[in-house]
Amino acid sequence: MSLGRVSFRTLGCRVNSFETVALSDAAAARGLEIVGWGAGADLAVVNSCALTSLAEAKTRREIRVFARRNPKSPIAVVGCMAQTSPEALKSLPNVAWIVGNSDKMRLFDIIFPDGISRIPRGVPKSGPAVFSGKLPRGAENAPLLSSCGAILDDRMNLKIQDGCNNACSYCIIPRARGGPRSRDFDSVLSDARAMVLRGAREIVLTGINILKYSSARGGLADLLDELNAFPEILRLRIGSMEPADFNFDSLFERMADPSHKLMPHLHLSVQSLSDKVLRAMRRKYCTAEFLEMVSRARERCPGVSVGADIICGHPHEGAAEFEETKGRLVSSGLTYAHIFTFSPRPGTASAVMGGAVPVDERKRRADELRLVARSMRDNFVKSQIGACLTILLENRLSNGDYLGYTGNYVQTAVAMDKGEFRNRLVRARAVSIDDSGRLRAQFEDFADL
Repeated sequence: MSLGRVSFRTLGCRVNSFETVALSDAAAARGLEIVGWGAGADLAVVNSCALTSLAEAKTRREIRVFARRNPKSPIAVVGCMAQTSPEALKSLPNVAWIVGNSDKMRLFDIIFPDGISRIPRGVPKSGPAVFSGKLPRGAENAPLLSSCGAILDDRMNLKIQDGCNNACSYCIIPRARGGPRSRDFDSVLSDARAMVLRGAREIVLTGINILKYSSARGGLADLLDELNAFPEILRLRIGSMEPADFNFDSLFERMADPSHKLMPHLHLSVQSLSDKVLRAMRRKYCTAEFLEMVSRARERCPGVSVGADIICGHPHEGAAEFEETKGRLVSSGLTYAHIFTFSPRPGTASAVMGGAVPVDERKRRADELRLVARSMRDNFVKSQIGACLTILLENRLSNGDYLGYTGNYVQTAVAMDKGEFRNRLVRARAVSIDDSGRLRAQFEDFADL
């Protein structure tokens, strides 16, 4: 018998997505029913983001939307905004608990201090209870449930690391999540086992600064090799990475090995291709180092897809620096890029830095760079036509095709006969590109037999 209905809303990064699954499992273990965000619920949990002012605005909007639809149901706001800006959340409707990253994983102990999982109605007259204290030194372990947890998506984020100490001038995350710390090796493997028992077939390792993963049992490459031995896992990927202070050759070796499940795909937070701007951002590498690493990836692992994040209009990005970034992007060897318009984040050095770029100019530059990035992506997708590609099937479209991703992360629609093929690994011949820029392929045979 359900003791109440709980709805979760996740904003922000892959780490938040993993933590929401862990919180959802903790709720299910107490006998609470998990319902979709659009459904009526007795309790909402909003896992907040504080990366940008826009992310905070989205967090506030989600709170107001839930409160309007469920006027008597309390809301727990957890995560980064709850850690960095708890005062900004106190006056929002229905907010009863504000729980930062310091206490996020004990949320249901906070809500149910007497151990009884009956959800309280309304909000205390005294206002929200706030828990946003000192961030932990060690990573918390909030293991996923293998038995009573819900079926998971095809591609699941697995948190292995938290925190960062890079102190980039535009970033609030060290204040929101603390310094770098790694999860215990065995705890990560335990969560991976829970994921595959619940249906996941592709695991994406994620963290705030994932390349700083380190444990007594080994580092990132050792962890990948342990996961590679899981027969149920069909694919491994790594989430967004920092370019500095890591020997990528160990990853290239595994991506190039057809017997290893690590896919040939990298996504790197480069942020600029101008050394002057990188210095203003307090990044710990230069453009030449980054471009050499991209070149080495393509040489060591033919067919690899290498993408990057780039911020347009950061302070000290003049016209010359922008043209430098644009020119280097064209010749970089990157296969795609995510372009962001710089938005000053209060509480960071960039927000008060000299050399600001006017807002309209920031947007114009970002639009210009997006055209370049789109052309790069289109050219890479076109280069796949005629190839026989291995694709993990995910969702079925209304026309009967299955959507999935190639190993080098190109979304593909595969024409299949009638039947249930979700989570199957297939080989398919790429034949064309549809109007949305998606690759289309014809099924040839199954690759997981």
